[in-house]
Amino acid sequence: MAFSAAELQKRHGLEGAPDPFPTLGGSNAPAPTPAVKKINNTNSNNGPSAPAPVDTSSEDAFPSLGASAAPATNITKPAISAWASKPSAVKATGGKAKPAASGGLGRAGTPTAASHPFSDTFSIPAADLIQGKTAQETINKVREQTGVIVESSTQMRTGLKTFLIRGSDQKKLITARRLIERGLSKPVTIEVEVPITTLGTIIGPKGSTLKSITDATQTKIDIPKRETLPSYDIKDNKSDNGSDNGEEDDEEPQVPISVTGPSAACADAKNRILSLISHRVSQGSTSIKTIPSSYYPFIAGPKGVKAKQLEEEIGGGEVKIHVPPPAVWKALEKQSQGETEELEASATKDRDLSIKVKGEKEKVKLVVQEILKQYESLNDSLRELKISIPKRQHRFLVGSSADDILDQTGCIVELPPVDDPSDQCVIRGPQASLIPALTLVMDKANAIAVEMVDIVALHRPNTSDPLAHAKKVLRYLLRTSKLRSIADSHAGVKVFPPFASAVANTGSVVVEIVGEDKSQVSKAKDEVAAIVKSVLPAGTSTVQVDHLIHSLLIGKKGSKIAQFEQTHKVTTVFPPATEESSDVSLIYTGPLDSLPSDKKARDSKLKEILASASKAVEELAKDAADIKSETLDVEKKWHRYIIGSGGTVLNALIGEDQLVNVKVGSSSTAKGAKTDEDVVTIRGPSGEVDRVVEQIKQIVEDAKNDDIVNGHTIEFTVLKQYVPHLVGSSGAAINKLRETLGVKVNFDDDDASGAVKKGGKKPVVHCKIVGRKEAVEEAKKRLEAQIEKLEDETTEILTIKRAIQPALIGAGGKYAIRLEEKYGVKLSFPRSGGDAKDKDTNPDQVTIRGGKKGVASAKAELLEAAQFESESRQETTFKVPTKAVAQIVGKGGSTINAIKDDSGVQIDIEKQPDSDNKTSVTIRGDKKSIESAKKAVLALVEEIGDEVTEELKVDPKFHRTLIGQGGQKLRDTIVAAGGPEEAFKQSGLVTFPKSGDSNPDVVRFRGDSKVVKKIKAELEKQVSVLKETVVIGVVVPQSQHASKIGRGGSALQDLQRRTGAVIHFPGSRQYGSVGEIENASELGDAPEGDVVKVIGTKEVVAKAAEQLQIVNERPARTDSRQGRSTPGGDYPSKTISIPTKYYHAIADQQNLIRQIRNVGGFITIPSAPPKPTTPKTSSKSNGNDLAAKTARIDLSGGGEGESNDVEGDFEIIENYQDAPEGEQEWSVRGKEEDLDKAVKVLEDAVEKAKSATHVGLLTGLPRSAFPRIIGSKGATISRIRAETGADVQVSKDDDLITITGDESSVLQAKDSILSIVSRPGRGDRY
Repeated sequence: MAFSAAELQKRHGLEGAPDPFPTLGGSNAPAPTPAVKKINNTNSNNGPSAPAPVDTSSEDAFPSLGASAAPATNITKPAISAWASKPSAVKATGGKAKPAASGGLGRAGTPTAASHPFSDTFSIPAADLIQGKTAQETINKVREQTGVIVESSTQMRTGLKTFLIRGSDQKKLITARRLIERGLSKPVTIEVEVPITTLGTIIGPKGSTLKSITDATQTKIDIPKRETLPSYDIKDNKSDNGSDNGEEDDEEPQVPISVTGPSAACADAKNRILSLISHRVSQGSTSIKTIPSSYYPFIAGPKGVKAKQLEEEIGGGEVKIHVPPPAVWKALEKQSQGETEELEASATKDRDLSIKVKGEKEKVKLVVQEILKQYESLNDSLRELKISIPKRQHRFLVGSSADDILDQTGCIVELPPVDDPSDQCVIRGPQASLIPALTLVMDKANAIAVEMVDIVALHRPNTSDPLAHAKKVLRYLLRTSKLRSIADSHAGVKVFPPFASAVANTGSVVVEIVGEDKSQVSKAKDEVAAIVKSVLPAGTSTVQVDHLIHSLLIGKKGSKIAQFEQTHKVTTVFPPATEESSDVSLIYTGPLDSLPSDKKARDSKLKEILASASKAVEELAKDAADIKSETLDVEKKWHRYIIGSGGTVLNALIGEDQLVNVKVGSSSTAKGAKTDEDVVTIRGPSGEVDRVVEQIKQIVEDAKNDDIVNGHTIEFTVLKQYVPHLVGSSGAAINKLRETLGVKVNFDDDDASGAVKKGGKKPVVHCKIVGRKEAVEEAKKRLEAQIEKLEDETTEILTIKRAIQPALIGAGGKYAIRLEEKYGVKLSFPRSGGDAKDKDTNPDQVTIRGGKKGVASAKAELLEAAQFESESRQETTFKVPTKAVAQIVGKGGSTINAIKDDSGVQIDIEKQPDSDNKTSVTIRGDKKSIESAKKAVLALVEEIGDEVTEELKVDPKFHRTLIGQGGQKLRDTIVAAGGPEEAFKQSGLVTFPKSGDSNPDVVRFRGDSKVVKKIKAELEKQVSVLKETVVIGVVVPQSQHASKIGRGGSALQDLQRRTGAVIHFPGSRQYGSVGEIENASELGDAPEGDVVKVIGTKEVVAKAAEQLQIVNERPARTDSRQGRSTPGGDYPSKTISIPTKYYHAIADQQNLIRQIRNVGGFITIPSAPPKPTTPKTSSKSNGNDLAAKTARIDLSGGGEGESNDVEGDFEIIENYQDAPEGEQEWSVRGKEEDLDKAVKVLEDAVEKAKSATHVGLLTGLPRSAFPRIIGSKGATISRIRAETGADVQVSKDDDLITITGDESSVLQAKDSILSIVSRPGRGDRY
């Protein structure tokens, strides 16, 4: 049973060991390593046990890949048995040793397609790339680092430079592309706009994130300084954009970040930045503040239908639109819910908010545009109608009622604010809908039953101040939720208490009860009136209780006050906490039946009860807390410790119950007294006040102690110009000092305008360092050392031409960075493009800043490099005739690219010629390269010469003969006259008239005068010969016509080419138009169908007639099989002349006919010439001798390095030595779209035959080794053919192995075969 190499490895625990069948490399197979031997021995002793672990770090088990071993030298050794530990070395005696083949893994030499299977193609605008020597150095560096193959070409039409890179693996391919894109791209500067709140994310802790981006992309990223950023309060903009409450959200400003470097690197850096903040950048929100709130219902639509439609159709479900309802609608809704205790505050606080659109950024913009477009349309089309509607009915025109009106009529009703006493409303909508809308509005306003309870009117007879009492009753009803309870007990009924503004404006307190069922409304009204009447004026009282202890009296969940109210039969109404009022109302809520029936007696009893309750409340308040105020004198600098970050410490002092009130820095003892900023006032229950006072004193004491320990302060002045260097980029330097030494360092320039350094005029700032004494002194020492270094700093400005600055900077700034690091200086080159602020900057000025010594050294090196670049970046411009541009550029830019690659220059050709028909050519590079390139260009121009135009009159009947089959004769004529051989250069030299031309007998010539004259003379000569042409008839039996014409006319074309005559068989289209037969009398009574017309000179027609009268014995070979006819007899055909010596090399190629048939073509193969004898070699030894040597077992292996040479014979000779001379015509035909493909297959076969220049004859090898050479199903010999490119044939009858190919491939294939034969047999491996 046969096993593969991989299966054998698994069976013997050799997974991971060196391959026993390595890729052919032309070297002898190495002996098994010690690691492998050890595993083999272990497995042989223990049988098929579990595989032993393999040491992957072992150099023996996993040797490094390297170049193949040198070829064996001619050293003859005694033969060693095949059973010995050392393998036999097979040695060839003929030919010279050749190095190992190139291109494979582990083999030396140039890369090939087989060793670099991965490829990638990309294009970059040529204008964005650096040129010249720097570009070539970058490409060479990429090749060295990654081992890839780099090819490039430039398209003049598109201006793109295309790179094709091939690599041995995908990772190297990606690396190479990145290096090329960044190394060759010119430095550019782009701007990336980001939200201001994302700067922290981009910079990262201590700048780590920003540094990682700059290191990975080799770019320079500039973030604006903090003082230049727009003001934006993040805390004020954290509310939900969709909330109706809260203030308007300011749109977050965008900050531009500049990125400088190669274009590809800048794009990479931009993508990295955006990916960091994608969650913020991709989402956005916008507030639309330009649309009046009266148009909001139109934008939203009934029940928000139109807004939802915008979200889905334009926003694609990724956008949310919030259209807030008008403020008056919200106020009326609060009234319906009984939330009127803060109506006065709400009236001033509630306002119309803006429309907010939130979601995916781009779609948000589209939605906003559509909303604004709708508003413009509405503003132009809507009209107004004013109407007065009673204020009490306004609530019936909001909510669902407003949606109904809008849905049915397309109109809305604008209501006045709740605090506006006016009842005038505006109906807004289309002109035609205003009247229907008015009708519907009045119907809805009158459709609801309304009953009112006037509290002031009910109590006017019982008190002198009914309004004040009515207000108390209203607050009682709201605090006890009596009105809501009544509304809930009657289906479809709502109870609306009055707004505070309405009470203030009208002087009345009216409760409105509304509903559709009048009976239920009447019942609810009666209940409201009964509750209002039950609160008698004599049954109410007001007690003054400090607002700070209201919560103490109420207790948790109102437990304390509930017990008090139950005992005294009263209800206690506390004012809202926001009012900080001390007025507490007591309302008698006991049964009225228990009171005397007489009014005076009843009032007296009520006053007695309320007096008792008031006294009890005062006692409770006194017992609950002893309110006092305490004032502490604390310096303002300690206040921040009392307040804490964000007020956290102060909140902890006050406590959850908020029983005390603490005011820091804003206390006053009496009205109008002067405010003291160093005062802290605490007011509340005495116990709580004492606790807070002690805690504040302790906080201040701790802060003072900490200030003593860590409060050592040193102040000194620093020149203002040094501060940015001391602070560092984004505060990096100063932050490092703070973190390492634990000190606080601040630079204060408040007095900078007046502070000047003594003895000078330079502005200074004050530096203050606070912390432990030792740390403060060390920090000052470090800062002074840095200042001393800065004082030594100097600045030099160099003038360097802008054109050579990119070369001095280097790809990704590498040269400039190296110079900065080497000399400790800072280089500043002008930015490309120039910002608005840099318009006055000289683009040729380069600034060097640093220590004097470093600046001097850097200046010298930079100027030296600039001088070198100036010499290498010269340019010259000259003019060439516009007609020569095509010759200079070449097909697809091949010619000009070849000149560029050879000379290493950049060549630019102006697109528009001058008025004198001249075109400017500019060459850039060093002086020597420019001269070389210019010389090459001018040489091409000279080839064009002086262009002339000539004409020649030629009888049209001669045109076809002069042109020849497929134009071949005309092409040959041009070449013979000294014209170009390339078809594209021959185009236009000779122009024959087309059918329908006004001058059908005029042939035109255009081109170089010398070439044109020679071509014209040659054609005149040929015309003179044609004029002597005769037409004769030759009798050829019709049975012979097919063989004479051949498949697709191939035989006829061959005959015409060989004889130079034109032959027409009966039935051809031109048979009757070529003229009368001159020898008709000689033909006798021959049938017309047998007469073939032959046209030419007398000598030519005689030769052709002789050939026509020869009877063919067998037809020419075609690609038909077994007599079956092949289609395509009428298809166009093309004849290719191929040297006869290549016949058998082409015809014997496998699948040639099938390949042509596969592309839709057909081939006619000419008759086979005699096959040359197969070369033989005289062998000094044969297979039997070798077998005898390898079969002996009585010889033992020698010592180290000894081997047994078995000599094989090898001879290499030139191919086609005895092949016949001459050429044969091979005909290919097919459809027009397939003919070129079929011809290409045949031309490839010809090229393959031409490349087989040598034949190697290898003999003397044992035939027992032939199966290994061939391999399973020919796998090994196929691999040899693929890797070497040579054809290997193993003889079936003897020991001859024939290798055909070029010399190097033949030798490589021979070495590969010998390396296989020299390996041990299967038994030697275990």
